Amino acid sequence: MHPPSAPTPHLRTVLGFSLVEALVCIAILGILASLAAIPLRSALERQRIAATRTELLAALQWARWEALRRNATVTLVRRTDCTTALPHGDAWHCGWHVVAGQHITKTSVIDPADILQTFGLPQGVRLAHPGGGPLLQFARSGYPVLVAHKFIVGLPADDGTGVADTPHATTLCMNRTGRVRTLEGTTTC
Repeated sequence: MHPPSAPTPHLRTVLGFSLVEALVCIAILGILASLAAIPLRSALERQRIAATRTELLAALQWARWEALRRNATVTLVRRTDCTTALPHGDAWHCGWHVVAGQHITKTSVIDPADILQTFGLPQGVRLAHPGGGPLLQFARSGYPVLVAHKFIVGLPADDGTGVADTPHATTLCMNRTGRVRTLEGTTTC
């Protein structure tokens, strides 16, 4: 049998972190957060642009269908009732209305009773209709009145006048029959 050992003095145990350990952890978290911020911002930008593109495609197809169903002209008209500055007639940064009726022109005042639906844009997204101006009309046949249309969805340009040529920008090209193609970037149709 072994003799009982002498009692050992209790060592004082300290729970928690020292100040140096806490500062090292905070520094590491800061570095990881800064590395994650860029891809997160990029993913949010892609999502907003994709949502706008999808909503515009749905509005175009719905307006065509409404023109056929009503046997009347249906028009997409750019909105001007937001706080975003619209630098030119091709800028649709506020969104658009889908309007029924034959009487819609570039200078028309739209009767609220003729508005079928109103669409807006997410914060920070820009929409341009280069060469098409403030409206796009579908005849009662469902075909666009003008031969071709182009929409560009993207982020604001540095000069504030239009859409920047970002890696996430998308171009929508509509031909004379109303078929829409989606192209990456701000390219020609």
